[in-house]
Amino acid sequence: MTLSIGRINLGRTISSEIVLMIKDNLLNGSLQPGDKLPTEKELMEQLGVSRTPVREAIKILEAIGVIQIRRGEGMFITNNLSHLALNPLIFSLIMHSNNIEKLIEFRQHFEVLLMNMIITDGKKNINRIEEVYQSQVERMNAKLSPEELAEIDLEFHYAVLETTNNPFVIEIGKTIYEIIKPNMIHFKHSRNIERTLQTHKYYLELLRGNIEFNSKTVVEHMIKNNQEMVK
Repeated sequence: MTLSIGRINLGRTISSEIVLMIKDNLLNGSLQPGDKLPTEKELMEQLGVSRTPVREAIKILEAIGVIQIRRGEGMFITNNLSHLALNPLIFSLIMHSNNIEKLIEFRQHFEVLLMNMIITDGKKNINRIEEVYQSQVERMNAKLSPEELAEIDLEFHYAVLETTNNPFVIEIGKTIYEIIKPNMIHFKHSRNIERTLQTHKYYLELLRGNIEFNSKTVVEHMIKNNQEMVK
């Protein structure tokens, strides 16, 4: 493995530049699945940067399935790169991932679109969403780690995505959730479990037709929920 180190573009965040550097090395063949990456310290020295952006980049790369960390061994390019791992849309959005407020705002309006698509198509079957919600009620508990809680949370949103049966929406949605996942983990605490379940129940009531769908009201509900989640 020969990692090609380029110049850091100061017009973007350093962590984003590191992520793109790894991506470019994968695309040009300098890095291959299974290759071991330099250590944090080595990356800091080679790039001439501090530890913080290196760790941020590692978190992003791990979240989108590009690298895996093996305790006592180091960091490796995963042997099972998913179709998301090298998705150009993911890396394009990473350029703006430091603007978490805009990302959350986009997610709010995107989820309104999802619900509207399902509601306006009276033939859509929401049984899978119902099943996932019931599973979450049974499985989410204070003993789980933030990572586990975030994974269970996302199961619901992926079920909503799949129910649209629209490949464009599904691909964009998966990309959004992969990018926002590290932030979801950061704010996932056991005290937020009830809030998460209440929000998913609210989505379900909208999809069932028990609550009148109004995009403005739904967005306002989402905004309030996000404010509560980060307190």
